[in-house]
Amino acid sequence: MEKIFFDDSTYIWKTKLNYIKDKLLFLKEAYVVIESHPNTKTDGYGYKEEWKQNIDFIGKINTETKLDEIIQIGINECKKLYETKNTTYNKINTDTWVNVVRSINPVQIQFQHTELKGIDKYHTHTDISKEMKSFFPNYTWVYYIQMPDVMDGEDGVLYFKGKNKKEYWIRPEEDDLIIMEGDMPHAPNNAPNSIIDRIVMAGNVGFDFIKKEKTLI
Repeated sequence: MEKIFFDDSTYIWKTKLNYIKDKLLFLKEAYVVIESHPNTKTDGYGYKEEWKQNIDFIGKINTETKLDEIIQIGINECKKLYETKNTTYNKINTDTWVNVVRSINPVQIQFQHTELKGIDKYHTHTDISKEMKSFFPNYTWVYYIQMPDVMDGEDGVLYFKGKNKKEYWIRPEEDDLIIMEGDMPHAPNNAPNSIIDRIVMAGNVGFDFIKKEKTLI
């Protein structure tokens, strides 16, 4: 996995998974999840209850579908990054979702360089988790199943904001797995001229150490 630096303190990790041959199967499974939830005619998120898990330190999930395989890879790659810090943990918290940005009338705002007046386009998953009273995500991973077919200018890019307040961006490609730290400010940009949906799978991974109470004999 390649570590990409935008500046000394702003970076992400990126790699190819070589699953492009399975794209149609991924799309089929992704739309089943998306259409099982409200707002299916517009941009939206799809979840499966079993994707919200607290798992032991081994970090093993049941891989019944191709999407499950991607979840396992996302968890494994986050584990590798976390373990380079030699940090002790005995619990992994995860949640996972599929996100669609529709090609027709996308709700997601179109950004170009500067923020729109009165709107901060950036978000972090640590802030969202705090609002939802969920676990602390050390990492967020995103797998790009399908990208827009027409991307002009900065259409379809993923923006990042560094600690120096500078803005950076990359344009992900299909089959890319991108990992960022959970507190990285970021914002995906839509592609209004595309005739196909943007489909990604993403997840948060948080590492925890739970002290076990001693039992008196």
